[in-house]
Amino acid sequence: MKNKDSLKLFFSDNILLYLIVFLTQLFFFGILFFIKGIWFDEIFYFGFLVFFILSLFILTRLYKTGRIYEKFLLKSPLLNDYLIEEPRSELEKNYNLMIEEIIKINSDKEIAQKQDKRMQKVMIYRFVHQMKTPLSVLKLICENHNDEDDYKKIGRNINTLEYNLNQILDIYRLDEFKNDFVSEKVALKSICKECINSLKDYFITSQIYPRLDINDDIYVYSDSKWLKLVIHQLLTNAVKYSNIGQTVNVIAGKNEDKVYLSIIDHGIGIEPADLKNIFELFYIGKNGRNNADSSGIGLYIVKKVSEYLGHKIEVNSNINAGTTMTIIF
Repeated sequence: MKNKDSLKLFFSDNILLYLIVFLTQLFFFGILFFIKGIWFDEIFYFGFLVFFILSLFILTRLYKTGRIYEKFLLKSPLLNDYLIEEPRSELEKNYNLMIEEIIKINSDKEIAQKQDKRMQKVMIYRFVHQMKTPLSVLKLICENHNDEDDYKKIGRNINTLEYNLNQILDIYRLDEFKNDFVSEKVALKSICKECINSLKDYFITSQIYPRLDINDDIYVYSDSKWLKLVIHQLLTNAVKYSNIGQTVNVIAGKNEDKVYLSIIDHGIGIEPADLKNIFELFYIGKNGRNNADSSGIGLYIVKKVSEYLGHKIEVNSNINAGTTMTIIF
């Protein structure tokens, strides 16, 4: 046996057998000595013979079943690692049958869970898309009455609903990331400009002004589609927690072999007690509780997607001074 701990476990498990044999001989030879007066050399001879046969039995047992003890001490997440190759005894064969049954049960559970998750995903997709259809109609009505304040309020709430529905879809799409990931050379200025333009109406209605300061020659290797999702979310948060008339700065630069992209707002900032938790799913800090638009989903998606892409996210914030979110490539 390769593992010394498993060898100790085996002998500690069989030490009782030695003890029982020793006490049995002691009792048996004691009676014989008392009745017939046999000599010490005879006791030694028969005792040695019994322990020799017992040792052969233990060694044979070690050969036939010892590997099971190695598996008892194995710490592996893979159930297949617990199978014994070429079983030497019926015990090892039965042990393998038990492990194979556990593998089968576990596999059936995983298949059932995947099917349930797939069904759940289909139901969510259908629900979201069904919700988007009436929202689109309502949005069109609001656009036709854009000069009326009540319709403007309705339009803003419709945008909030659309934003939250899209976040739900984004969470479920995270599972598909590995199958949908394409690494390519991305121009940061171009992709940031696209994200700002896609949020143009949000910037205008919030009266926040974006400023883009990125050189044309700054490129990174990433997935443009998923990177847009991250930047879009960070820009949305920057606008959401800024005050009317403020700016949101989008800058990029190089530091040695790293490229960084920072989205800087000058708004209300993040409470120090909330900073360590802002990337947790459904976590809503003090600012979020004061803002009906917060869902606790956006920054979770940002963190997960950035990790998948191999990028790092850093946050620096001060109360009433603003927040800087930096992606490090």
